[in-house]
Amino acid sequence: MKKDLSSLWSRKGIRALLVLVPLFLAVIVPIVYFTAISLVPIAPGARVPEGIWALLPEYEGKLAYRQAWMEAFTTLLCPMLFLCVPLLTGAVSAACAFIGEKEEGTLETLMLSSMNARSIFSAKIGCCVMLSVFLSLMAFAAFFLTVTVADVLTGAPFFLRIDWLITLFPLTPVMSLFSVVFISLIITRVHSTGEAMQTLGYLILPIVVVYLVQFTGVFRLHWAVLLVLAAALGAVSVILYNISAQNFQPEKLFVQEAGDSVYES
Repeated sequence: MKKDLSSLWSRKGIRALLVLVPLFLAVIVPIVYFTAISLVPIAPGARVPEGIWALLPEYEGKLAYRQAWMEAFTTLLCPMLFLCVPLLTGAVSAACAFIGEKEEGTLETLMLSSMNARSIFSAKIGCCVMLSVFLSLMAFAAFFLTVTVADVLTGAPFFLRIDWLITLFPLTPVMSLFSVVFISLIITRVHSTGEAMQTLGYLILPIVVVYLVQFTGVFRLHWAVLLVLAAALGAVSVILYNISAQNFQPEKLFVQEAGDSVYES
């Protein structure tokens, strides 16, 4: 685990990606949004669309124009942006820890060490998940400070409620685990770190769709739904973990790689 953490942090491109992506999603985007709703002039009689009020029934008629848009942003869109952090950081770190080591040819040496394959696999998964959760918590701390200041300046309600607590604690670690296990599962199907990162769209798209569908009025994500999603995703992650661990064997990893090389030749 120490070797993987050192390897991840020593790569300038990966280090910049792991730092800048959470910073952009958790700090830059909220600042840009707050600045926009603060500077854009409000026309006389301007009203928030009824569809937005329908998603904020407890505040209908109680918030001013800018307050309502700030509440909608922190309640409906920010959780989506935040959940992209554990997905992205987990996938990037796993791509480097698994596929990056395979690219460099050091995975074969590691598999010949005194540790068995299951122990190596578990250590890599644990390293990537812990790094992803740590970066997600740091991103949330920065997000908390940014949005709290914005809420105070606009007079909007404080954003941290039970939905956010469930998003932060059960859902964020599960998202990290799922993204890491997903990348480890495709280690025999991709040939480079860049190719593995191209699969990030498959991880992010479902989250974006689920949160954006709220604006159609079909349903609203609340704490009970988030708990069910966390439990379901956790169960799927455990299943994929066991499948990936069974495939993480020298005879499967390197025989497949040799077969690909022969086919390319």
